[in-house]
Amino acid sequence: MFLKRVFKRPSNAYLLSCAALLLCGALSAGPAAAAASDEITEISRLVQGGQLADAMKRVDAGLAQKPGDARLRFSKGIILAQQNKPTEAIAVLLKLTEDFPDLPEPYNNLAVLYAANGQYESARIALDKAIASNPGYGMAYENLGDVYAELASQAYDKAARIDGSAGAKAKVAAIRNNVQGAAPGIVARQPATQGGKTVLAATDTSSAPPAAAAKANADKPAAAREPADAASAAEQAAVLAAVNGWAGAWSARDVKAYLDYYSADFVVPRGMSREKWIAERTDRITGKQRISVKIEAPKVRMDGERAIVQFRQEFSSDKLKSTDQKTLTLVKRDGAWRIREERVS
Repeated sequence: MFLKRVFKRPSNAYLLSCAALLLCGALSAGPAAAAASDEITEISRLVQGGQLADAMKRVDAGLAQKPGDARLRFSKGIILAQQNKPTEAIAVLLKLTEDFPDLPEPYNNLAVLYAANGQYESARIALDKAIASNPGYGMAYENLGDVYAELASQAYDKAARIDGSAGAKAKVAAIRNNVQGAAPGIVARQPATQGGKTVLAATDTSSAPPAAAAKANADKPAAAREPADAASAAEQAAVLAAVNGWAGAWSARDVKAYLDYYSADFVVPRGMSREKWIAERTDRITGKQRISVKIEAPKVRMDGERAIVQFRQEFSSDKLKSTDQKTLTLVKRDGAWRIREERVS
């Protein structure tokens, strides 16, 4: 995937920079603070030297004494990510965001891990939360721009493959040329302002309803229809990103992110109240140790202001395995696609 060249596993230097950031907010001054700082510095030294197993031993020993320590828990998540254990790293960082929702760094790292797994909508949500926690977090803004760039690139690339649109091909090239200028270890640096990335505003062509745009261009020659076609492709890509993000949040057992994918007017099944449905979904998700949700062969149909997505859902957990044909009806709410109806065939 395109963004995998940018969203890499957290670098060794990142552990150092974020340990310092967390120390600023999580410790008070005094001898205990100095001792904790020395411990984090030693863990960072071990990681920099590639001694991940030794670093993890130090982290686990520290957590045995202070199980709630934010810096040690954050360090554990980073080390797990560097050990190629993204699922475990995500679990650690998710719990950290629940216990310390005002810390932006765990959200940023969750976004990196989600993006590395192609879960760009989940990455977008995590970055939005990082920015909400710290509106001055430039790194999160740049990462968010890269996520949107990937989604736009995928949409334009699909448009180019479907009808050979020269305009779509040019937009793919423009996006990739601008994003490729980023240094490889983005999570370990403070990004500079890159005005060139305003090319992403090109995705705003999707703001017009696809059906209306298509109708207005129906009698025009193929070259004149390109903007409407690109808009439709971009909307379909955004819908698929939302569905994949929903599945990713479910797989990560992130109840809050999962529920955020449902619209406020979601048609609750079996006539139950929304409160009861939320409680039931929460119990079913948190009651499992492991969840995997895969979306297979999705088909998107745009219907005015709605999008209807049909796909095969492969679900597995420590307690259950199932394969179902599912249909989701999504509507756009506050600029994002949300699930309004959910049916199992």
